[in-house]
Amino acid sequence: MSIQFSSAPVHLRDGMKPDRNYRKPQDIPNEKETAFHKDTLEISELSKNRESVLDRRAHTVMQSATAFGDTRAEILKEIREAKGQYDVSDVVNACGLSYAKLYSEIEKRYENGQKPYYAVNGMRLTKEAEMEWLDMQYEQEVAWQISCARIAAQGQVFLGNISAMPTKELEELEERFYKAKETYMKLHQESRQTGEPLAPA
Repeated sequence: MSIQFSSAPVHLRDGMKPDRNYRKPQDIPNEKETAFHKDTLEISELSKNRESVLDRRAHTVMQSATAFGDTRAEILKEIREAKGQYDVSDVVNACGLSYAKLYSEIEKRYENGQKPYYAVNGMRLTKEAEMEWLDMQYEQEVAWQISCARIAAQGQVFLGNISAMPTKELEELEERFYKAKETYMKLHQESRQTGEPLAPA
């Protein structure tokens, strides 16, 4: 007598009968195949989740409180390496250039209908919100620079090197920062048309 177990035929001696308790129905899938199929599905889901997490990470913007200052410091470092030192005009220009560079980065994120960007807290960002953030960063930078200039001037008054606080000069310095921002934004628009990179004036 011949019976079928899995895919291999088994021959029984005459007079022997198969015990039904040990027979496995043919329509039940192999346990190893079932487990493998389940593992494959789980790996596939993990792979999709990983891709989703990596994509979200790539579209997350770190709006650091030091982003503007770090950009300005990097520009001044390059100027110091090239010239040996930098002065107030270099600081003013570095701030204007920093604004234009960060503005350009924001613009690139929202060109050609790319995927949305998110803040670190998971909130979806918009170009307008990022521009507001950049304007606020610039205003804080200017306020900090003017504060540093005022403290330096107070030191000069205390030492007797100058007779009074140079209020008019400090106001003019603040105006220079905002003019530098306008100048570098014009240069940024021109560089978009020409393809030339932005550089300190």
